[in-house]
Amino acid sequence: MSLAEIVVQAKTYQRNKQFEKAEQQLLQALEWEQNNGEVNYLLAANCDMQGLESQAVPYYTKAIELGLKEEDLKEAYVGLGSTYRTLGNYVESEKTLTEGLKRFPDYKPLHVFYSLTLYNLGNYDKAMERLLTSLLETTADPDLQGFRNALDYYAPRLNQVWT
Repeated sequence: MSLAEIVVQAKTYQRNKQFEKAEQQLLQALEWEQNNGEVNYLLAANCDMQGLESQAVPYYTKAIELGLKEEDLKEAYVGLGSTYRTLGNYVESEKTLTEGLKRFPDYKPLHVFYSLTLYNLGNYDKAMERLLTSLLETTADPDLQGFRNALDYYAPRLNQVWT
């Protein structure tokens, strides 16, 4: 079986929630080619899907360092930033998500996960502002869009009181 076939099989296992089989396939692929960004990324995601966040970190880090296709790279920044956040490493989470936002400023999941990290860092105003802005930029809900002007106005002024 070729490396490409192993990767395809591992992705199939992941879709079917057969994470142990996916891990076996991906570890075999990693033995053949340690410096494969995609394999490292898939291993990181496989760990994440099982709630093994601390095991995912080195795979995410290496995948980003090695390089990935754009869509996978976006998701790797989200995955690593989110993983750091769930491990309580908020500073690394902020650093990772900020780096991702510099590269992909229009990728909304980065903004949403960044707002979670801002919240954990105690920057509640900026967290809510970023989250509200992301919501308004992505929702098609006509009822919510009816309040767009007000929410756009309030988002950066959450603590302001009008008397």
